[in-house]
Amino acid sequence: MRYFPIFFDLKDRHVVVIGGGEEALRKVRLLLKTEAKISVIASVLHDELASEPRVNWLAREFRTELLDDAAVVFSADPSLNDAVSKAAKKHNIPVNAVDDASLCTFIVPSIVDRDPVVVAIGTEGTAPMLGRGLRAKIDALLPQALGTLAKAAAGLRPRVADAMPPGNRRRGFWQRYFFGDVRDYFLSGDLGRYSSGVESLFRDEAAPRAGSVSLVGAGPGDPELLTLKAQRKLQEADVIVHDQLVNPAILEMARRDAVRLAARKTPFGQPDINAILIREAKAGRIVVRLKIGDLNVFGSDGEEQAALEAQGIPVEIVPGMAAAIGLPLAQARVPADVVVFPVRGDITDAVLRAAS
Repeated sequence: MRYFPIFFDLKDRHVVVIGGGEEALRKVRLLLKTEAKISVIASVLHDELASEPRVNWLAREFRTELLDDAAVVFSADPSLNDAVSKAAKKHNIPVNAVDDASLCTFIVPSIVDRDPVVVAIGTEGTAPMLGRGLRAKIDALLPQALGTLAKAAAGLRPRVADAMPPGNRRRGFWQRYFFGDVRDYFLSGDLGRYSSGVESLFRDEAAPRAGSVSLVGAGPGDPELLTLKAQRKLQEADVIVHDQLVNPAILEMARRDAVRLAARKTPFGQPDINAILIREAKAGRIVVRLKIGDLNVFGSDGEEQAALEAQGIPVEIVPGMAAAIGLPLAQARVPADVVVFPVRGDITDAVLRAAS
């Protein structure tokens, strides 16, 4: 990843746009969604720019000193891109030169705007059409009132902070708020049921939550073969205890703040893994034990499950896709009572031999 994605605060900051044509207009339309102070340097202004009260026509000709107090600079005049880029870089001002990534210190992503919810899609300048296509698909998925829901949530944050400590209870509240019935009531305009739903969330989530462990199969290692339930468990987990050979791309699907612990299983190591699972669950945390393969086919390591259940800790098994798919089939341990549907006719005999 060459470009680090960030959201830049432009409230009351000075932004300079060089150029007064269509390209400059597109940048200014986007900037008008912010609270920036917008200045334009151009010999002639597009009619829409000239009629916009928030646009300050700063000068007709570009001069380096006009950038002195700028927080960000956009150059939308190809004849000036090189000069503007050099001047901005000399003053350590972030600069974007339209259609010339080599002169830019930042690029502008495709954006889905549900203020204050903003989704940005970047391709590092390699495939703008791909970015726009993804933007269209995401735009169709997100309700128009999503930003209003986020603003309503902001009003609840002080009360949530008082009622629930940081951790899984608070996350559980927001998970159910944004992805459950409460959200649906809000988006449909049923504010009565929305209010009662919020109160129900406070009652449900205010009480301390018991910890739990999910034994999750990671499948043969391809992140695209992870089951939807396994992915959801990773998103919910406070702690992930994973096999050392689990694909790092699968761990990337977990929450950024989830604790990740590599399970170093040796002839003497299993009791230590059991102790970690028990300790974290008894602390009230949601724990995922992430294991290679499909737990139903290769076994879920009954020792871990038995140790947890002996301590009264809730355990759920989440099967993954059979790791046999990713192994030489002659080596795959497929139980006799498992029906195997091969995806290629030329491996049918090998599957049957492995299953017999």
